[in-house]
Amino acid sequence: MPSTHPLALSTMWLQNRFSQVGPFLAAGRGLGFDHFELSHVVTPAMLDGRLGEGDGIVSIHYPAPAVPHPSAGWAVDALLSSPNEEERRWAVERGRVTIELAHELDARGVVLHLGEVYVDASLEWALRQRYLAGQAGNPAYERLRARLWEQREERKPQHLIAARRSLRELAGYAARASIRLGIETRFHIHQIPSPEELAGFLAEFGGDTVGYWHDTGHAQTLANLGFWQVSDWLDVAGGRIVGVHLHDCRGWRDHLIPGTGEVDFAGLASRLPEECLRVCEFDWYFEEEEIRQGVRALRQAGI
Repeated sequence: MPSTHPLALSTMWLQNRFSQVGPFLAAGRGLGFDHFELSHVVTPAMLDGRLGEGDGIVSIHYPAPAVPHPSAGWAVDALLSSPNEEERRWAVERGRVTIELAHELDARGVVLHLGEVYVDASLEWALRQRYLAGQAGNPAYERLRARLWEQREERKPQHLIAARRSLRELAGYAARASIRLGIETRFHIHQIPSPEELAGFLAEFGGDTVGYWHDTGHAQTLANLGFWQVSDWLDVAGGRIVGVHLHDCRGWRDHLIPGTGEVDFAGLASRLPEECLRVCEFDWYFEEEEIRQGVRALRQAGI
């Protein structure tokens, strides 16, 4: 049966289309959306101080509004797990700003990237190239996959300690603002968390403040590359799914229109709590009719 749960549109679709959030919201309403997510592509200049409680912002993706670190070479969200305490604290402060903005706009959730383990990025690049060449599962692919995972496991302890410290501080801010944090499935293998790490975070922090944010394309990509099954994430999260980013995936190309790839949206629908935030995270180059088609596919799947 088609679903009637509210769907939100992410500002991912804003890129290369609008220089400010206001015109994006107007275009989204023209497509039938009443709810929106401010993603981490949004800068302070794009906000322009004009948003309020009535604009339908239901979630904000840390670190929005996006401000670059003055010197660090890593992305802001990566710094939440940085062993450099100055960098980590700076990233937490940007999280506090995101949480306060969510509170001001009467949003319900903040999507959280919880950092990463610093590994040799060329290993995953090579793994993905072998996948594109149709070599997934062969001995060379499996040796490379094992090498990447072993390096991640060897280097992760200090990053997990930093990530946990950051989450504890952000959870304090979120609790005071009555905002729920959703730790998101990531796209790269070296990023935090794995399902096992997610289970640890959820066990340590209360469900009223910290939960899981499921990303359909990221989870499918990781499954395709031979790491975790989509169900592994959902099994760990149980009823603590704060929200979901909805987009399709082929191989490891994600942010596609639902119904054009491999994601089992019908199977996902039965796993989502009623209060789960549902956000369409479609890439910017898709045209309006393609977005309408994607929404129809989600509705038919019961999302």
